[in-house]
Amino acid sequence: MKVLVQSYRFFIEGKLFRPVGLTFLRAFFGMGLALVTGTALGFLMGVSDKIYLLFQPLNMVIRSVPIVSWLSTVILAWGIGWRGVVFIVFISLLPIVTFNVCEGVRIVDKKLLEMARIYTVPKMKVFVVIYMGSVWPFLLSSLKLSIGNMWKVAIVAEYLIGETGLGVQIMQAKFYVNTVEVFSYTFVAVIFGLILEGLFTFIWERKPFEVHS
Repeated sequence: MKVLVQSYRFFIEGKLFRPVGLTFLRAFFGMGLALVTGTALGFLMGVSDKIYLLFQPLNMVIRSVPIVSWLSTVILAWGIGWRGVVFIVFISLLPIVTFNVCEGVRIVDKKLLEMARIYTVPKMKVFVVIYMGSVWPFLLSSLKLSIGNMWKVAIVAEYLIGETGLGVQIMQAKFYVNTVEVFSYTFVAVIFGLILEGLFTFIWERKPFEVHS
């Protein structure tokens, strides 16, 4: 009950708006970078076997490196601050996006590509209709995975290397052994995470992103 009362007090006093907003901003920034970079890299890996053989081991290495190693690298490179949080979100989501987009490109029906080549279909239409039609379900699947992960990763990164944000609020409450505030901030983080995933699921089910020929 104390946790609920404290959480409500946070909302009434407006103490949550700035840290939650900053955490959202960094999480979405990192995820946006991962989507752009991962889509481009995954597409290149999907259409070229040479690029696939070149980058697939690197993708596996990035995916296998423990998050604490990335955190240590960020601290050595930039110290604490928002750039490290964005980078941790980016590097955590990049392999997911890259792998999914690559798989989407590699299962494109070769007969469709051959038919498009014979009938000299414009390359832009081939890209939008054939390639993106195949990649969209994989890209949206990776986006669905990334939405939940980015929020948790951003809070953990802020807790360890951030200067502001929801993760820092949890760290400060723990530092002063304020158990009620620790659980209140955690409760708020869970609520916002669920709202975020619920919002994306609602949009997903309405299928506004389908590619039409």
